[in-house]
Amino acid sequence: MAAVQEIADTPEAREVADLIARSRAAQAQIEHYTQEQVDRLIRGMVWAVAQPGVAEEIARHTIDESQLGNYEGKLTKISRKTRAALLDIIDDKSVGVIEEDHERNLVKIAKPVGVIGALAPSTNPEATPVIKAISAVKGRNAIIICPHPRAKITNKIICDHMREALVKLGAPADLVIPIEIPSVEKTNEVMRQCDRVLATGGGPMVHAAYTSGTPALGVGVGNAVITVDDSADLDAAAEKIRISKTLDLAASCSSDNSVVLLDAVYDRMLGKLQQQGGYVVTPEEKARLQETIWVNG
Repeated sequence: MAAVQEIADTPEAREVADLIARSRAAQAQIEHYTQEQVDRLIRGMVWAVAQPGVAEEIARHTIDESQLGNYEGKLTKISRKTRAALLDIIDDKSVGVIEEDHERNLVKIAKPVGVIGALAPSTNPEATPVIKAISAVKGRNAIIICPHPRAKITNKIICDHMREALVKLGAPADLVIPIEIPSVEKTNEVMRQCDRVLATGGGPMVHAAYTSGTPALGVGVGNAVITVDDSADLDAAAEKIRISKTLDLAASCSSDNSVVLLDAVYDRMLGKLQQQGGYVVTPEEKARLQETIWVNG
């Protein structure tokens, strides 16, 4: 838990202080939950948003509000990516003794951090809140989610579904709290007053998280460079690159950004990418793209 600090005398600071107090009260109620109890909570949280009917509703609303990506991509992320994230962590130990080093006589015991302040981007407003929320609760923490203004209603809908699931499972709803009317000032206050920041967004927002005075984990622009060498299954690589680059119109930071081909596979891999629907631009088209995307260089 963060050290007690003086709260600024502003409406935003006072509002956030009230939310932090609610979060702390909720977190205290699950601080001594067993592994089985927290795992049951996160299963329920994911099912609440990924179940048939609800997932479609969230996907449609995300597109209508954010005007980013496409319906098929949003549906895939809310119905499958959230469940994949759950499967990634469900068997991990997060309560009690989680590691023993007998050679060095060290025992690692998991302890909750407290209140997590999370930032959710407009490009991934359907999956990021869920994944961050289950990660927080898995560690017996509470979380406050600050959405991008372009996806604030989507964020509230998702958080409300998770809150309802928590109550049904006997846990406090305030383990997950959305900022309903977001602003830069409120987000900054959440980062100042919480115990740990999970920041996903543009470079300036991630920088703000790291300079907030609170321990932070930040992820800015992602979009990894993909390297294909002569050990790769070229058909599989081309298919995966196509899927990554087209899912949700590449709105997600996990979409591939660029591809580096080693000389040994260059011509063959280029052909495989074209078979997947890739298009090789002419020199003239390349120049027009450069002028459009990188204005003034």
